Amino acid sequence: MKLAGKVAVITGSGNGIGAAFARRFTAEGAQVIVTDIEEASAHSVAAELGAHAIAADVTREDEVRRVADFAREQHGRIDVWFSNAGWSGPRQPGDLQDDACWDLAWKLHVMSHVYAARAVLPEMVARGEGYLIQTASSTALEIQPEKMAYSVTKGAALSLAENLALHYRAKGVRVSCFCPGPMLTRMFLSNAIPPDHPVYQAAVTPEQVAEIVVKGMDAEQFLITTTPTTLEGFRHKAADYEDWLQSLTPSVT
Repeated sequence: MKLAGKVAVITGSGNGIGAAFARRFTAEGAQVIVTDIEEASAHSVAAELGAHAIAADVTREDEVRRVADFAREQHGRIDVWFSNAGWSGPRQPGDLQDDACWDLAWKLHVMSHVYAARAVLPEMVARGEGYLIQTASSTALEIQPEKMAYSVTKGAALSLAENLALHYRAKGVRVSCFCPGPMLTRMFLSNAIPPDHPVYQAAVTPEQVAEIVVKGMDAEQFLITTTPTTLEGFRHKAADYEDWLQSLTPSVT
């Protein structure tokens, strides 16, 4: 899909990669609705772009519907819904984590995408055109041994995207799942990883991420990744499940 002339809602776009997506989509000619749970951040990015902003908690379905209604009020329709908001959670290797952690991860990484689909799919199907894209993680294709709730719910996000693609691509709705590796965002930097660490060295900037996503959407790819190592790990997992699992076991405590 070419973004020029399209109306795009981007959640979690008050900072980090979401803000980079908002800037790049605008540069491509899209009309962007900036939405974030942090109201000041959302309005700051929108003011920079000459866009509309609305604060919302996308873990609540009524809030997602409110964002969709706002986008329609401003632009008449929604062409692209980018479910980008996410939460990393604490590093707790081997810990089953508490219910609050699971509840937030499930609502943000899975149900917010379900709510978005419910809000916009009917109009997209009726029009025979639309685009759903959601940010999961390279973790969805492999695993994150230090963050169980994050890892499990990102895997569920990929499965949801697969189901949406299977049922709605034939009706004109394109679906992409963005599964990035390490990125130089507030979420990543909060982990205090040393600059000389290999993971830090492999991290890409939000601007590089936005370039990758725009190219992936232009090609209407289902799976969009930021690094070849993501698919290498996925192939290892598929080719020899036991060896893949064993290779990760020493890092789990």
